[in-house]
Amino acid sequence: MIDKHLPRLCLTQLLAIGAALAQPAAAPLAFEAATVRPSAPFEAAAAIAGKAHTGTRIDSSRVDIGTATLFRLICVAYRVRPYQLSGPDWLKTTTYDIQAKIPDGVSVDKVPEMLQTLLAERFGLKLHPEKKDQPVYALVIGPGGASGIKMKESEPEPPPPPPAPNTPKPEMSVPTVQGDVKLVRTDKGISLEMPGGEIQGRIRVAVSPPTGSQPPKFHLESSGTTMKSFAQMLSVGVVDRPVVDMTGLTGAYEVAVDLSLDDAMNVARNSVTLLPTGGGGGGDGGKGAGAAGANLADPSGSSIFASIQNLGLKLEPRKLPLELLVVDHMEKTPTAN
Repeated sequence: MIDKHLPRLCLTQLLAIGAALAQPAAAPLAFEAATVRPSAPFEAAAAIAGKAHTGTRIDSSRVDIGTATLFRLICVAYRVRPYQLSGPDWLKTTTYDIQAKIPDGVSVDKVPEMLQTLLAERFGLKLHPEKKDQPVYALVIGPGGASGIKMKESEPEPPPPPPAPNTPKPEMSVPTVQGDVKLVRTDKGISLEMPGGEIQGRIRVAVSPPTGSQPPKFHLESSGTTMKSFAQMLSVGVVDRPVVDMTGLTGAYEVAVDLSLDDAMNVARNSVTLLPTGGGGGGDGGKGAGAAGANLADPSGSSIFASIQNLGLKLEPRKLPLELLVVDHMEKTPTAN
C-alpha cells in the first residue's frame, strides 16, 4: 500500500531544493576599497635604511603591502607554497603596492579570501587545480634504519617563567598576510612560532657570529616537531624542491640542524616577506631557486643535507604527483583604482 502522504512529501522536498537552488550565490569576500599601484624599483640600500615601501602591515581595519610580486600574492591568497603554483615567469618579478580597507566586522583571517577577489577583479586572474609529477625530496629513514635515528621524542615544554617587574616583554610579533610570526627571546636564542599551524612546534634559532672570511651560521632547534612539520619546514626555501615526509614516524621530536647564511635568507624570503626572489618555485623543479638551489646540485656539499643525515634521516630525489594551481590568465596592468 502506498502512503498517501508520500507524493506531498516529495513535492515539498522538490520545492525546497528548487528554492535553495534559486538563491543567489553569496558574494565573495572583498575589501571595502583597495588601491593597487606598480612598485618603485627595489633598492636594497633603501630597504636597509627603512626608507623602502616593503613588507606587510596588517591591523584590524587596513592592509598595507609593499613591493609584492603577483606570484607571492597568489600564494598567499590561496594559501599555497611557491612550489604549488605554476605560472609565467613575469609573475615572480613584477611588483605592486596594495593598500586596502577591511570591511567592518570582518576578521583579518579572511584577508587571503579578499585577496583572491582583488586579484580576480583587478588583474583578471584565472587558474585551475592540476595534479602533476614533480621533482621532490622524500624524507626517509637513513641506511641505519630505525636504530640509527638520533632524535629523541619531545617532552611537554614547561611554561616560561614570568618576567621580572618593569621589564619589556621578551617577545614581538611580525605581521604577515599569512598570520603573525611570533618571536620570543629566550636564554637559548630566539623562538619562532610560525603562522597557520602548518609548521608545528617551537623553533629556536641561534646565530654564530662571523669569523674571519666565514659568514655567520644558524643553528636551528625545534621541539615537539612531527616529521610532517619538519618536511614542511625544509620546503620553505631551505632546499630546492618540496619535501615529502615518507619516514613513517608518528611521534614529535627534538630536531636540530645547521643552516648556512644562504639557507637562512631563503627561509626568510619564502616564509615572511612577499619580496621578489629572482625565480624559484612554481612547479619548475627548483630551477632558479636562488642560492639554495645553486648549492644543492651536489647534496653532499650542503650543510642542511649533512645535518639531516646526522639525524639518521635522508633526503632522496624522487618524482611524485603533487597538487598544483596553474595560472591560465593574468593581466600585468591592473584595472583603474
